[in-house]
Amino acid sequence: MTRHLCITVHFLDPLYHGQEDGGKREWPPSPLRLFQALLAGARAGCRDREWSEVKAKALRWLEQRKPPVIVAPNAPPAPSYTLYVPNNDGDKKFDRQERLTSKFARPSRLGNGNAVHYLWLIDDGEWSEAQPHADLLCSEARHLFALGWGIDMAVAEGELLNSIQVAKLAGQRWNAWDGYDSPGDAGLRVPTHGTLENLLHVHESFLGSVDGNQYRPPQELQAFIKITYLPPGNLLPRPHAAFELRSTQDNWWPFRQTEAVFVAAMIRHLTCNAAKSDEYEFPGGAQRYVAGHIDKSGAETNMRFSYLPLPTIGHQHADGMIRRVIITEPFGGGSEYAAWAGHRLRNAELVPEKEGSYRSNDTERHAMLVEPQDEDTVFSAYVRPSLTWSSVTPVILSGLDDCKQSKAERLFFKAMRQAGLPVEAVED
Repeated sequence: MTRHLCITVHFLDPLYHGQEDGGKREWPPSPLRLFQALLAGARAGCRDREWSEVKAKALRWLEQRKPPVIVAPNAPPAPSYTLYVPNNDGDKKFDRQERLTSKFARPSRLGNGNAVHYLWLIDDGEWSEAQPHADLLCSEARHLFALGWGIDMAVAEGELLNSIQVAKLAGQRWNAWDGYDSPGDAGLRVPTHGTLENLLHVHESFLGSVDGNQYRPPQELQAFIKITYLPPGNLLPRPHAAFELRSTQDNWWPFRQTEAVFVAAMIRHLTCNAAKSDEYEFPGGAQRYVAGHIDKSGAETNMRFSYLPLPTIGHQHADGMIRRVIITEPFGGGSEYAAWAGHRLRNAELVPEKEGSYRSNDTERHAMLVEPQDEDTVFSAYVRPSLTWSSVTPVILSGLDDCKQSKAERLFFKAMRQAGLPVEAVED
């Protein structure tokens, strides 16, 4: 029987103040934040005397698990406000007003419920080894007293659930996209191998940061990873490399929409040549990822580059001519392959794959792929988040709809699945 270790946190107040890096609102609370709260509860006050290697082993076991599924209520942003609190070095100031510093709060307001569930899957084959750790963590969860800021008071409980019980948990499910580390500041922090030891060293360095008149800045936590968490139906980021089509004199080099397939072919040809002369490794090899060739099994795969000419749109004088292109990774890509394309193809000449392939005299001359220098509203119209999308080029379905709405709808959803888009992402 499949088991799930479930740690449930009940907030005592509907406002949650936890923030990501850069002061952004954090929801749901990250798995690393829960891990820190469990450790703080286990070593708070008189319980510090009960700290043992057995408890440390249980937390080490937890930090090496795959990122948990999080079930949480909706928590829209609440009004921001400013707090004035004592400064950490306020003992150097005699005037009370000079000892205060501002702290900007960006809370989230819990909607339908106050419970957040964290779920770790435990397979049958590892149950005998995992049971002592899971039972101990269920017991230690009762010592948690806050999650987020110190004012985010909470109580917690741990239990072991089966799949039926997990399905009945109320709230929105946030799934970890395992293997996809979030670039930059995106994603939620997740514990990893060495997080416990790192936290203990950070705490010790904080306790010893002041020695007489000497101040040594405490260490910062380093042992964690960032993972993208998304509810069902939401799409992972799709990293891309963007280029403008320019002449050697830095003028625009436009193509007509009827030449879109030729532009895409030239971009693909140029990228394939770059991959052949490079030792860079791609998932499944360059023939699949860069050229888009299907393997011998004939199985469909979305693990490949997409070469997308972009008609000019987004303002009243837009003429629909193609002046920009992007090379995109699949949804959930790690951005390294798009970065490779952006570096290898920068300032490259766009040449036909075969002489005489294109009928337009304009295409017989060579355009250059130039990296955009300024913020571009046309690129933004294609890549920014939106709830409503319209196609400015024809959508080709894999079959005839026989003028039937229901059949056209089925073909449309089939095309979405083939493109790697979840059907759950479509709303009426």
